[in-house]
Amino acid sequence: MNIRSRAIRKIVLCVSAWAALTSLLSSAHAQEAAFPGKPIRLVIPFPAGGPTDALGRRIAQTLGESLGQPVVVDNKPGASGIIGSAEVARAPADGYTLLFSNSDVFINVTGIVKKMPYDPLRDFAPVSLLARYGVAMMVRPDMRDAAGLPGVLRAIQANPGKLSYGSWGPATYPHLIGEALARRAGAPLVHVPYRGAAPALQDLLGGSIDIAFLGTAVAAGYAQKGQVRLVAVTGERRDPLAPDVPTFAEQGMADALVRMSPWIGVAAPARTPDAVVHKLRQALVDALATPEVRRTLRDLSMEAVGSTPQAFGAQLRSDFPWMTDLIRAAGVVAE
Repeated sequence: MNIRSRAIRKIVLCVSAWAALTSLLSSAHAQEAAFPGKPIRLVIPFPAGGPTDALGRRIAQTLGESLGQPVVVDNKPGASGIIGSAEVARAPADGYTLLFSNSDVFINVTGIVKKMPYDPLRDFAPVSLLARYGVAMMVRPDMRDAAGLPGVLRAIQANPGKLSYGSWGPATYPHLIGEALARRAGAPLVHVPYRGAAPALQDLLGGSIDIAFLGTAVAAGYAQKGQVRLVAVTGERRDPLAPDVPTFAEQGMADALVRMSPWIGVAAPARTPDAVVHKLRQALVDALATPEVRRTLRDLSMEAVGSTPQAFGAQLRSDFPWMTDLIRAAGVVAE
C-alpha cells in the first residue's frame, strides 16, 4: 500500500469515527430532549401524613402537569430515611426515580451510621433545594407545669428519666434537640424514635409520649384545638403562623442547632445526565411559583428556595461537616 493509499485510509477511518460519535451524541441528545417519556417515581423516605409528605404530594401533582407525565409518590419509611434513600441511590441514573427528602436524611443520619448503604455526597445528583422550614416543640396539654422552655427544663429535672420525647428517627433534627434539652437540664430524657413526624404526633395526642416536634404551622393547628401546647420554635425569629410562641433563643437556648432552619430538597441518582437534571430543576422551580404550591408552603410555614443543582450541592458540602461534628460532639449514637 503506497503512501497516498494509507493517507486516504486514515481519512476514511477518521470520518467514520466522527460520524459514529456524532450519531451517538445525537441519539443521547434526542433521548434527553424527549425526557420524560414515562411516569416518574418520587420517593419520600417518611410515612404519609407528615409535612414533608404533604409538600411532596403537592409538588408531585404540579410537576406531573408541567412535565406531561404522572409523578407518583412512593413512601418508603424506615431507618431514619435510609431505606428509601438507598433505593434511590441504587436506581438507574435516568431521572425517573427521585428522592424528595429533608436535611436529616441527606446529612444527619450519616453522622451516626458507620456503614451507610450510600454516600450522600457521591451517590446523588442534587437537583434543587426547594424549601426551608421551622420546627415547633410541643408538649401534652396536661403538662401545666411545663410553661415555656424554662418550665419544660424544670419538669425534666424533677422527673429524670421519666419524661419522653418523640423524634423522626435517630440523628434527626428532633433527636438532636431532645439531646440538647437533656444536657441543658442535666437530667435524662427518654428518646422514642419513629418513622416520621406523623406517628410521633399521634402518640403525643394519645398521651404515650410527653414531648414531640412538628413543622410550626401544622403544630399551631393542633394547638388551636387544644390538643397540644406549643413551647418554642426554632429559627432566628418567630413564625408568623404562631406569633405568640417564642423562639428557643428568646428563652435562653441560643445554640446554633435551634437557630438553624432545616431544608427540603430533591436529588436524583448520581450520573443522571445534566440535561435531565436541569429539566427537572426548571420544572421544580416553576412548580414553586404556582398558586397551589405557594399555598401549601404557606400552610406549612415553609419558605420557598428553588436553587440550582450547583447551589444545592454547595449546601450539602457546607452542611455535612458542620452537622456531623455537632452530632458527634453531642454524643448522639444509633439506637
